[in-house]
Amino acid sequence: MMKRGGFDITKGKEISLGEWKDLGNPDTGHSYPSVEELKNIWIPHAIKMRLTKSKELDVSNWSETDELSPTDDPESVYIYDLMATVVHILDSRTGGSLVGHIKVGETYHQRKEGVTHQQWYLFNDFLIEPVDKCEAVQFDMSWKVPAILYYARRNLNSKYNLVIKNPIEASVLLAEASLARKQRKCHATFIPLMLSEMPQAGDLVGLDAEFVTLNEEEAELRSDGTKSTIKPSQMSVARITCVRGQGPNEGVPFIDDYISTQEQVVDYLTQYSGIKPGDLDAKISSKHLTTLKSTYLKLRFLIDVGVKFVGHGLQKDFRVINLMVPKDQVIDTVYLFHIPRKRMISLRFLAWYFLDLKIQGETHDSIEDARTALQLYRKYLELSPQGSEPEEFRKVLKGLYEKGRKLDWKVPEPDSQSSPKHGAVFPPVLAL
Repeated sequence: MMKRGGFDITKGKEISLGEWKDLGNPDTGHSYPSVEELKNIWIPHAIKMRLTKSKELDVSNWSETDELSPTDDPESVYIYDLMATVVHILDSRTGGSLVGHIKVGETYHQRKEGVTHQQWYLFNDFLIEPVDKCEAVQFDMSWKVPAILYYARRNLNSKYNLVIKNPIEASVLLAEASLARKQRKCHATFIPLMLSEMPQAGDLVGLDAEFVTLNEEEAELRSDGTKSTIKPSQMSVARITCVRGQGPNEGVPFIDDYISTQEQVVDYLTQYSGIKPGDLDAKISSKHLTTLKSTYLKLRFLIDVGVKFVGHGLQKDFRVINLMVPKDQVIDTVYLFHIPRKRMISLRFLAWYFLDLKIQGETHDSIEDARTALQLYRKYLELSPQGSEPEEFRKVLKGLYEKGRKLDWKVPEPDSQSSPKHGAVFPPVLAL
C-alpha cells in the first residue's frame, strides 16, 4: 500500500509529517515544503512494483536514490520513476487549463549546459521555467487536480538505446511539392537550398512571418467605462519566409511557405500581412502552400543546427508561431536600434532612415521585410563595429530619434524628403 505523508528522499524511508519540520531546517542544508504544503503531496516520485509468489502485484513507495538489493529478483521487481504530471487548473470563468510538469533528463542538460543532471520544468502555455520537484506532486483538489501521472521504468536505457538524437534531417529544406493545385514553378518566390548550401552553426538567416486572425477578441465594458478582455483574439501563422544571410545568393529566399489552414479565418489583415483571401486555400491558391507541420520541421531543423535568425520583432513572431529559440540565436533589429526607455522604431522608418528604402507601401511583404532586416543588421555592424565605438553609435541613435520625433515617426511621401542616407552595404540579390 502507498501511504499518505512525506517521504525522506535522503534516506529512502517513509516518515511522518511532523518529522518534516526538522528536515526543513535551513541549518541541515535541506529545502523542503512546509508541513501545510506536504498535506497536498500524496503521489510518490518513485514506486516499487513486485510480483508476489501468488502472482499478486505489490505496489509501494520507493526512494529516487535507492537501487534494488541483490536479493531482489530483477524479473519480478521493477522500479518506476515519475517523469511527468499533467494537472487541470480549475477556473469557473474560463473552464480552466492544463499545465504540465516534466522531468527533463540528463541528455538535454548535458548538451545545453555541459553538466549531467535532471530538472523538473513547468510548461504553462508559453511559460517554461524550472520548478522544485515537490511542486510536480502537490495537488489541491479545490484548484489543482491531477489529470495524468506518467511513470517510466528505471534503467530502461540498459536494455534499450534511449539517447535522444535529432530526428530531423536536412532533406526537409530541399524542394517539396505545393499543396496548391494552381501553383506553378514559374510563379515560385524562392529557390530551395542545394546540399552545398546547407546552413551551419552561426550562419545568418533572415526571417519574417505574417499572421491572420482566427477568432476576434471578446470583451465587455465595465460599469466604470473600462474594457475587460474575456477572450483574446487568436492569431495563426499564415506565411513564413527565410532568406539566405550570406554567400553568393545572399538575400534570396529559400523558404516562402504559405500555411494551409482548415479553420475559419475572420480577418486576413491584408494591410499588414499581405495575405489575401484564397491564398491559404489549396483549391484556388497560386502560392507555395504547405502544412504547418512541414514548415515547423524546417524551422526546428534550423534552430537545432544553430543558425542565427535576423528579423524585426522576432520575439513576438516566435511566440505566436509557438517556437522557443535560444536568445543567442536571435538578432532582432528592433532592439539593435533602440535607446532604453524610449519607443521601439518600425522597420519601415529604419529602412528609410538608414538605407533610403521605401518598404511596406500598400501592404507588407515578408520577403522584403526579411531582406531589409538583414540589410539593417549589416548597417548596424558598419556603424558599431564590435561595439568598439559606443559613443559614436549613441550619437547615431540620438540623431535617429530626433529625426523620428520631427516627422512624428512617419516616412515622408515620395520626393518630399530624402533620407539621411548612410549608404547601404547590402549586396544585390538575385531576381526571382
